[in-house]
Amino acid sequence: MIPVNLFLLVWVWMGRIVFGVGGWFLLVFLFSVVPVVLIALLISTILAYTQDGRPRALTTFQAWAQMITWLALFAFGAFMPDFGDTEDSQLSLLTQLFGYSDDLYDLSFGIALGAALAAIVAYLVLFCSLVFARRRVPAAA
Repeated sequence: MIPVNLFLLVWVWMGRIVFGVGGWFLLVFLFSVVPVVLIALLISTILAYTQDGRPRALTTFQAWAQMITWLALFAFGAFMPDFGDTEDSQLSLLTQLFGYSDDLYDLSFGIALGAALAAIVAYLVLFCSLVFARRRVPAAA
């Protein structure tokens, strides 16, 4: 859990660079999105590691919520478009692959926002299941 969380934290911040997309969002996300994602993933990791029972493991439901959160964060980091100081600096994964068009740029932004919403919903499901649906351990006789 910890290595994937750390990878995704960096990916959300600057994953677009892999596809040649880097602009002002690198700085903007460093002070806005990255701290929120860091705190959220830290809380879920602590809650997961403090569950009762051995071995320490997520329930099936919690594991699915965690996987969906991770996939949505990965998609957000990949598809989030960026901008810069020059006229032709509006870039996204899709515009890098297929050439620039306003429709592809807007589609990238829509996919990124959808992924952000999916990540938030999946994280809330994970958080609630870690807090309220903790595994029950039978009492020792």
